[in-house]
Amino acid sequence: MSRQGERAFTMVEIAIAIGVIGFALVAIIGILPTGMNVQKDNREDTLISQDAPYFLDAIRTGAPVTNNLLNPFAPSAQGLDFLTNYVQLIQFTYYSNYSVVGTSNYPNTAFPNLSGAEIVGLLSTPQVNYNLPGFASNYFDVTAYVRALSGPATAQQNRANSQLNSLMAFTYKMEVMVTPFNSFVARDTTNYTAYLSSTDANQWIIRSNRWLETTPGTNGLAALNYNLFDVRLRFSWPVNMNGTTVLSVGPGRQTYRTLVASPLYQAPANGVAGWFFQPQQPLATAIPPGL
Repeated sequence: MSRQGERAFTMVEIAIAIGVIGFALVAIIGILPTGMNVQKDNREDTLISQDAPYFLDAIRTGAPVTNNLLNPFAPSAQGLDFLTNYVQLIQFTYYSNYSVVGTSNYPNTAFPNLSGAEIVGLLSTPQVNYNLPGFASNYFDVTAYVRALSGPATAQQNRANSQLNSLMAFTYKMEVMVTPFNSFVARDTTNYTAYLSSTDANQWIIRSNRWLETTPGTNGLAALNYNLFDVRLRFSWPVNMNGTTVLSVGPGRQTYRTLVASPLYQAPANGVAGWFFQPQQPLATAIPPGL
């Protein structure tokens, strides 16, 4: 007879052990997709939070492309040309009376290859035109489809491996809204005519000064509307694209916003006539050319 300490596990004991392990594996495998999705969402949020400040800063400062306003696309602006590897498409959607009336895309047949300066100039285009009647309801949206500037090197986009990395790169949609800032929302804050006969002369003076600050076309003053701009970047991701055709946009959303205290000028038509903030220039006392 064998001794008690030499006996092995019975088949029943082995079956019970395998069953316990099976239940544990089922639980682990069940939560694995959730954990991977959380990791993916955190990675995408991180990429957006790293790319957004770069674009805000490039728009706010005009980047180095505005050192020479007469020739903003000069060789000194080539430091931004790496953006051509990441910005796949810039789309303008035109609205009239709040309805879409047309679109235009860059690059196109007339401008097949955008420089970094032209990309910044297009992204800085204001939504409204002061010279158009009813400009509040006649505007356009600027939308860029961008492969992430940040992230692992294996997913970085460049001309040499564009086809290889197009499947791995994270792509997002960036809507750029550049609008004149106006802190005087209520009509009464600028309605000085209603206080012409007021016994309190200060009420007329205050509202008159506010009207001068906020009214486009007021000569002799650095009007608030064309020296202070609200810049918003609204991100949506992930984007599934086939070339320049957008197939779908995922549920991810983030918005970044800043104020830019600078005149905004349109560059001469030396290529794509983009717009550039000019923080080194004096404040505009009249509507800048093009606005």
